[in-house]
Amino acid sequence: MAKVLHVLDIAGVPSILSFYHQNHGFGNSDLIYHEKNTFSSSISRFYQGRSFKKFRNLLLYGIFNSRKYDVIHIHGAETLIPVFKLTGKKIVLHYHGSDIRDPNRSKNKIRIKLRSMADLIVYNAKNMEPKIITSSNVRKEFLPNPIDTSHFINKNNHKSGKLSITSGNHDKIKTINAIKNIGETTIVDLDVQNIPYPMMPVFLSKYEMYIDIRIMPWGQTLEELSTTALQALSCGCKIYHNDKIIEKFPAEHSPQNVLSRLNGFYEEILERAFK
Repeated sequence: MAKVLHVLDIAGVPSILSFYHQNHGFGNSDLIYHEKNTFSSSISRFYQGRSFKKFRNLLLYGIFNSRKYDVIHIHGAETLIPVFKLTGKKIVLHYHGSDIRDPNRSKNKIRIKLRSMADLIVYNAKNMEPKIITSSNVRKEFLPNPIDTSHFINKNNHKSGKLSITSGNHDKIKTINAIKNIGETTIVDLDVQNIPYPMMPVFLSKYEMYIDIRIMPWGQTLEELSTTALQALSCGCKIYHNDKIIEKFPAEHSPQNVLSRLNGFYEEILERAFK
């Protein structure tokens, strides 16, 4: 089983990957992240990742402790690949959203060169793949976002009303207008009201339906379910998405299924190293 160091925590996904890898029989895993006052920090603290106030200290810790790991799993930051390449470990680069969808990042010549140095690139939405431009034949694999289904459970059987959440990652004006067109909805702006991760299941369980609409600053309306929508589904909410009502949580997003798939990727790139 692979020993893995996750570097940076984007939307809390690395926290869940590391936690389930470490605690559910997939091997040893740790997470290091840069301390910042965001929603992700709440998730990182919940799963007890190691935080660093200075980015330099994060890098030094990762490099000096790399001997303990087989794989360095970097989230979103191609610029860190050359640094961790010095460790001689296998490098996985993981994209989560605007870190590759933004044309300024996807088509940036320096970023293309850097991401091409990875041993494997994984991404969390199938329509991302054309955005992952490389200058060499790097293996690319789809990996669904894991949802902690032991944390996100129905906390309230008396659901009513609609909810939607937006943030500075979106085109707020267009997103909010689109949400309002669906009908009366409680809209939470995470830049104004930060809901602690431990409280999210209770909060989501208050509502009957989650309105899942995200319009990005470059004009794209995201086609796949958001992480928050998946969390709401896990709490028993209905989801309005792409003019459809969804009521069943997709099994591919269970953490056990995601980790089984990811662990297979780890084993394959490590096997190639010994051939």
